[in-house]
Amino acid sequence: MEIKNIEKWFTVKKSLLLLGILWLIVHLILFWRSGIVTDFESKKYIEQADFFLINRHYASPNFIFYSIQILLIALSKSTHTFPVLIVIIQLIFNATSMALFYKLNLHFTRSHFKAFVMTALLICMIYYEIYDLYLFTESLYFSFVIIYTFLLFSINKLSLKYICLLIFGMAILYFTRPTGLFFIPSTIAFCIFKFYRKKALVLLSIFFAAGLLSLYYLLNFALSSGGELDYLLPYSKEMILCGVPSLQTSNAINIPVNKSPMEGLWYIITNHSSLFFNLASKRLIAFWGAAREYYSPLHNIFIGIYFYTSYLFILFGLRKLVKNIVPETIYLLFNIFLIMSTAMLSCDEWHNRFLLSILSFILLLVSFVLKGKPE
Repeated sequence: MEIKNIEKWFTVKKSLLLLGILWLIVHLILFWRSGIVTDFESKKYIEQADFFLINRHYASPNFIFYSIQILLIALSKSTHTFPVLIVIIQLIFNATSMALFYKLNLHFTRSHFKAFVMTALLICMIYYEIYDLYLFTESLYFSFVIIYTFLLFSINKLSLKYICLLIFGMAILYFTRPTGLFFIPSTIAFCIFKFYRKKALVLLSIFFAAGLLSLYYLLNFALSSGGELDYLLPYSKEMILCGVPSLQTSNAINIPVNKSPMEGLWYIITNHSSLFFNLASKRLIAFWGAAREYYSPLHNIFIGIYFYTSYLFILFGLRKLVKNIVPETIYLLFNIFLIMSTAMLSCDEWHNRFLLSILSFILLLVSFVLKGKPE
């Protein structure tokens, strides 16, 4: 069958049907391999849900940023549907996000076949889909990211209704994982370039100052909430990967007691610059490198081919990305940059979950490169 005939054969209905079958096969295999996982990181959310049901508050303020998952677990426990209800909800949102991801790719490529291939690639990333069977925050967060992005890209006129929807969407993201905070500046940038392009410079200047101030206070609030959100630990233990110290004993980094977390980070950058840049460069390599020495060779080969091929497509299409810059690509690149910066400032995640959180954005950039400026 010729390429043109393949393009003609694929329609929205056929594509979504095939993707649905692929999605079902992948999840049946994953369920057969692991079942529903309530161990590992799930334990802390389950414990917090139990604590919340008894005390009506969290044991530590930092868990407010994981409220969606904790409250769902609490709901399922109180209705005696634990853990099945949570997994069903996660699967519903994941399936919805895959359908919307197909439409996002169609928006970029204007090709049913290419949109099908890009969505199939996301479904086949088993290390992304596996979280649908874990009681972690990742499954819902990954799905909410795509659903929110689809909502944002679908707006043709910025009305009060859509502003309220966007605020609600950002709140859901923020209380699913703290990195949901980053969708505030990226959404503002998108809206300015899409709806107020002629006044972009003035508006960006205003929102940049206001945004920095808001980001400063919100990040301070998150980093001051206790628990695992300790900004100093990755430096005192010289962590490249979160939870994996490079030192047996801690570095003597004395932060003035009156410093807030953000000021403390700035203090480290300016007063321990060699340590900061050494760790930041290693974390950057770990973030984009994806491979891990504790993964099996087959695992590393799979993710290496998957991610490095995507990177090459984007690099080869960099000129097209810059030349045809649109609000959508600004939004995607902004979010990728913020997550990458988070890994550099703190530490990279053990199982590439920072990178997986922007996988949908990486694939959307590949889609943009494959065709060009969206309609």
